[in-house]
Amino acid sequence: MTVRVAVVDDGSLTFRGVADALGRAPGVTVVGVFPSVEPVAALRDAPQVVVADRCGESNAGPWWPDGPAFVVLATCQDAVRVRAALDAGALAYLGRDVDEATLLRAVHAVGRGDLYLDGAARVALLPDAVADVCDGGPPMLTARERDVLRLVAEGLTHQQIARRLCLSKSTVDTYTHRLRQKTGAVNKAGLTRIAMAFEVDPAA
Repeated sequence: MTVRVAVVDDGSLTFRGVADALGRAPGVTVVGVFPSVEPVAALRDAPQVVVADRCGESNAGPWWPDGPAFVVLATCQDAVRVRAALDAGALAYLGRDVDEATLLRAVHAVGRGDLYLDGAARVALLPDAVADVCDGGPPMLTARERDVLRLVAEGLTHQQIARRLCLSKSTVDTYTHRLRQKTGAVNKAGLTRIAMAFEVDPAA
């Protein structure tokens, strides 16, 4: 599968390198390098993924719910910024020092609609993940629900989870819907935060 990607260049050397790396990567088509999100939104044939330094902030241009997913490359990886980007619709949050292989994994994961966080972003979110669970009390999950939750947090698609657990995709869909009901998570980012809390305290 070829992923169509737009790069929003903030004028830094980092993003010039990003555009070059994606331009020569297999399975990736760079549709253009843009100074802001607005020209991307105006494209007739929209890309699947936008790589930018932020998501959902006014100076980054509009965030459109039915548009492409964002991969955010940021210098700061504190929990507030990571969570704000995910809440705004980003599906990947990476540090600017990310290597080329990790960037490509993130782009392909986001192109499939999956969440991708690098290690620093996951660590930054960890206190928030624990708070999310503790504030409302830990949700009671079955062993199978925890299996599905863990695999969702690893970035697997529902079809991949089904193969891994020897289930049908519709059954995995049902488990994921049930997990969102039980945990209050509205998207994969929320489920990942809950999964991280269970990793800290598996007996919760």
